[in-house]
Amino acid sequence: MVSGLGLAVDVVLSPFGGGTSALLEAAIAAEDAGLDGVWTFDHISSLASIGAPGVGASRDPFVVLGAAAARTERVRVGTLVANLHNRLPEQLALAIDTLESLAPGRVVCGVGAGAGIGSPFAREDAALGRVPEPAAVRRVMLASYVQRLDETWTGSGVPGVVVGPRPPIIIGAGSTTTLRQGAVNPHVDGVNIVTGLSPDLPEKIAVVRESAGDRPFEVSVFLDGGTIAVEDVRPFVHELVVPSDVDRLTVLVRP
Repeated sequence: MVSGLGLAVDVVLSPFGGGTSALLEAAIAAEDAGLDGVWTFDHISSLASIGAPGVGASRDPFVVLGAAAARTERVRVGTLVANLHNRLPEQLALAIDTLESLAPGRVVCGVGAGAGIGSPFAREDAALGRVPEPAAVRRVMLASYVQRLDETWTGSGVPGVVVGPRPPIIIGAGSTTTLRQGAVNPHVDGVNIVTGLSPDLPEKIAVVRESAGDRPFEVSVFLDGGTIAVEDVRPFVHELVVPSDVDRLTVLVRP
């Protein structure tokens, strides 16, 4: 076990209820504070918000990330995570490739399987007329989605969608089964463990590392920073104890 101080540390900007200008300023503040990355959620409605469902709106992730990419020079930018139900794989590839043109070498494509049955995020699905699928079905859909993403960049999929290099693909998940699936998938470059510093985190990391084998594979962990400001993220992380096999912490802030 080691202190989180030596880890890469990113912020995840909550898109719910706030203004786009505040999100952009938070992204710039993250770079100024020496943080390593800026992510945001992919939701259509603020009904998906855990803290204040239905209050205000949710901001489009690619508009926010595009503005952040244009106003920063160093931080990674990406979706944590893009919901496979919101767009075709080719549409996601197009958005990510366009973002890459604004931030060459700094873009990460985070993907997830969507809301589970009974989860807080299912409120959004209900409002949109979508019926959440069981976890086993969503895992199959996720594997197929990632394959089509990879095919778009490798040239065996729909032509004329992307022109830039293929970015790292990160799977966001909480269950050991989905994390293992991501780690064994040759098209996946890392996982984000969304359950935080839970007692079973070392076990989940061990499963991921064993499943990924010797290839380079990033393991990041999602944490809820509560009401902290971007400038306070590093002090917040400094107080934590994190398993040594974690590469990156992604801390949620609410601008």
